[in-house]
Amino acid sequence: MSMQYVKELTADQGEKFHVKSVVKTKCEHYVPFTIKSARYELLDLSGNIEAEGECTITDHELDALVEFRKSGTYCLRFIYKIADETWVDNVKIKVG
Repeated sequence: MSMQYVKELTADQGEKFHVKSVVKTKCEHYVPFTIKSARYELLDLSGNIEAEGECTITDHELDALVEFRKSGTYCLRFIYKIADETWVDNVKIKVG
C-alpha cells in the first residue's frame, strides 16, 4: 500500500522549525468539531520513529516543533482525535 501525503516540504539538515497543519472538513459546509488531542511522529523511509511528541492545538490548527538531524526523506504524521475517531495526516519532508 502506498502512503498518501497531504503536503510535501523541504528542509535542510540541522533545521528546527514548526510544521503546522490546518484540519478542515472535506465538504463545503461548516461542520463544528473539536480536536481533543494530537501528537506527531517523524518517520524515516523504513518506518523507524526518529522523533515524536505532543502537538499544540489552536482551534483547528496542529503545530509540531520538529528538528531534522539527518538528510533523507521523512514522513511527519499528525495523529489526532475528533470525537471518537482517530485521524492521521502525513506530510512528506525531504531533508538535504
